[in-house]
Amino acid sequence: MKHTILLLTAWLLVPAATLHAQSPIPARPAKKLIEYGWDVPYPDQVRKEIRAMEKRPFDGIIFRLREWNHAFDPRPWDETQLQPQLDDLTAIEWQTFTDNFLCLYAANNWKMDWFNDEQWTSITANLRLSAKAARIGRCVGLVFDPEPYGDNPWAYPGQNGDRSFADVEAQVHKRGAQFMTALQAELPKVRLLTFFHQSLFGALLDNPDLQDRQQRLSQQHWGLLSAFWNGALEAAAPEARIIDGNELAYYMTNREQFFRAYHTTRQRSLSLVSDGLRAKHAVHVQAGMALYVDQMLDLRPPQEQYLSHYLTPAERLRFFEHNVFYALTTSDEYVWCYSERMNWWQGQVPDGAEAAIRAARDAIAQGRTDHGDKLSAELAEFIAAGQKRMAERAKEK
Repeated sequence: MKHTILLLTAWLLVPAATLHAQSPIPARPAKKLIEYGWDVPYPDQVRKEIRAMEKRPFDGIIFRLREWNHAFDPRPWDETQLQPQLDDLTAIEWQTFTDNFLCLYAANNWKMDWFNDEQWTSITANLRLSAKAARIGRCVGLVFDPEPYGDNPWAYPGQNGDRSFADVEAQVHKRGAQFMTALQAELPKVRLLTFFHQSLFGALLDNPDLQDRQQRLSQQHWGLLSAFWNGALEAAAPEARIIDGNELAYYMTNREQFFRAYHTTRQRSLSLVSDGLRAKHAVHVQAGMALYVDQMLDLRPPQEQYLSHYLTPAERLRFFEHNVFYALTTSDEYVWCYSERMNWWQGQVPDGAEAAIRAARDAIAQGRTDHGDKLSAELAEFIAAGQKRMAERAKEK
């Protein structure tokens, strides 16, 4: 007992600085805003225009390789044909854009088969080449857009009508692990930003009946995606991170929705994560958020169908600023800012949009939570008025 007390006393006398040196506490990640949209550039454009691009209020961009950008392409890629783009990636002189991503799409244009090992030998080789390109371009990682632009790889039964949902899930889980392993072969610290993750299945997450939940999941348009992400999580390397980009944040109109979305990613989503992976989920999965500029600034057609059309120009900008503020507030690190009918790199930007972003970012950087409170109170008032005008317009038709 006396010996124990002496040891405890000695431990208490160790300087705090020494304890911190022995057990470093990781710094909280800085919030980062990443640009993406129909103005997505290729490496040669980035190389040529990076100084002008970096004047925009972002921490990085999502860009893509020309032609070689489909994750489920089973055709073997020829690195020699890709070399000119690798040269462009090497030559990009990043300065303020510190967190950049190459984009991969899930469009299933070549009839990818989850059970075809020969296809997946080529697919994983192509994924390693994608990750190599990202590494050469000093990107922090890759973006994966799982939306099926064409044949849907996530719907059951698809090509597998003779197999059970559980059997197909197991195979997709295996491919998700291969997907992650291939990317980590070149980028062991990969940041994999996903547009849709487990949070997509919000309507199922609180269903306590496992059998019923699986039955409902099997009928979902995206039903196999959950198994894919469990496979990726299982294979995640110690310093890899998977960011749930939460594309559904496009449509949020109040701060509570942002906080609820964060809770869904961090907690409710665990319903679809196996027991053995839940501790890993806490470490490797980050909550991200999304912004859809067109949705908030009355750019999305048909405009009369969307709320922003019934707001004044000044109100739209405050709406946008509010969502930038709360997207950053409720993300673990990354927010991606998406647009279609504008172009940041050609100066085709709505008046006031950039100033709204900078105002929200400045308030976040200065820890001014009162700024968010003010924005939230304003938004509640004019959103309600806009919804009323929208309803009145609908009655007139």
